[in-house]
Amino acid sequence: MVPGFQIFGICAIYIFYESDHSRNASDLIIKECFFIMFCLSKGYMATMNAKGVPEDMKGKDKIIFGNIHQIYEWHRDYFLGELEKCVAEPERLAQLFIKHERRLHMYVVYCQNKPKSEHIVSEYIETYFEELKQQLGHRLQLNDLLIKPVQRIMKYQLLLKDFLKYYTKAGMDTEELEKAVEVMCFVPKRCNDMMNVGRLQGFEGKITAQGKLLQQDTFSVTEQDSSILSRAKERRVFLFEQLVIFSEPIDRKKGFSIPGYIFKNSIKISCLGLEACVDGDPNRFALTSRGADGSTVRFVLHSSLQDICKAWVSDVSQILETQRNFLNALQSPIEYQRRESKSNSLGRSMKPPLAAVAGLRPHSSASIDRHKLPSLRTCNTSLPSLYLPSQVPTDDHSQPEVREFNQGLTLSKDHVP
Repeated sequence: MVPGFQIFGICAIYIFYESDHSRNASDLIIKECFFIMFCLSKGYMATMNAKGVPEDMKGKDKIIFGNIHQIYEWHRDYFLGELEKCVAEPERLAQLFIKHERRLHMYVVYCQNKPKSEHIVSEYIETYFEELKQQLGHRLQLNDLLIKPVQRIMKYQLLLKDFLKYYTKAGMDTEELEKAVEVMCFVPKRCNDMMNVGRLQGFEGKITAQGKLLQQDTFSVTEQDSSILSRAKERRVFLFEQLVIFSEPIDRKKGFSIPGYIFKNSIKISCLGLEACVDGDPNRFALTSRGADGSTVRFVLHSSLQDICKAWVSDVSQILETQRNFLNALQSPIEYQRRESKSNSLGRSMKPPLAAVAGLRPHSSASIDRHKLPSLRTCNTSLPSLYLPSQVPTDDHSQPEVREFNQGLTLSKDHVP
């Protein structure tokens, strides 16, 4: 046990304590945080069910709260009690988070719904929800309460990182704490990812059909079609397992208080090529899209942060290498098996499959763990697409009209691992 620490329950922060007064303070904070979700579940939700909602809100009211009731019941019936036990036995803390990793993904589901919730609430915040706020005697607006679960999931990560720091200084075993920190870095990142994806408007395809979101960052992007070179534009770029999406950030100066993104272009992974270190500049790389007619569209991405470019080049290289190995195996299965058998006999490990790659937890902005992958030669690695004779790529993602803007919110970059 590490002396001098105790847990603030749902808040998941620590304090140095020297008296029973401090211990009572922790109990108060546990109750206060628990009360936030109680206000949502038993306050607003119960009142809305009893009072009814405006006619034009019917059918939307369930979206407002997402799965908050599920989160509330789990904390009330189980997790709160387990956290309180850790006040006396801090060594139980790491295993508690490792054990309940899947359960904590309830927060990811909540965050995935958050942009739609924000949009609906914004339409009624000064009318219907203001009336409910006065009726319930609440000081906070509904939006202030709805953001609390998002903020709380970040506190767990901070708590565990602090415990890890002091366990390390004390020379104690940190293996379980390191696993718990990894879990609680991954869950908030997935929360942030899902909220950003929820802000994307105008994409006609199904986002859920594009696989896991592996990367997302903002770049200065120059598009080159044949010999025509456009001027650089700010783009939010999303890298999924099956698709790269380019989107335009909605300008807050034009009256949009909550960030969002408008779909602009996309590249199928099967049509994707990569050029690293464009013109020898480590802060630039290019993604190319090859059409069925042999034409090529080139997108040059620039970031002032070299680490971001390195992360993207590494992840895209891994995806393309996995794709190449997979298609080679389909085209020449016997030859592929022979090479793999020879490689294994020499003690070289095989590349992980795409599903395994996508499932690794992040240690940076990526979802691919570069600490666990073999080194990749990332400069001048433009990889031509390989197609089976019966397969011809088509681009069915033409730019559609912008649909209804489902607004969202973002986590502070200071809190995102």
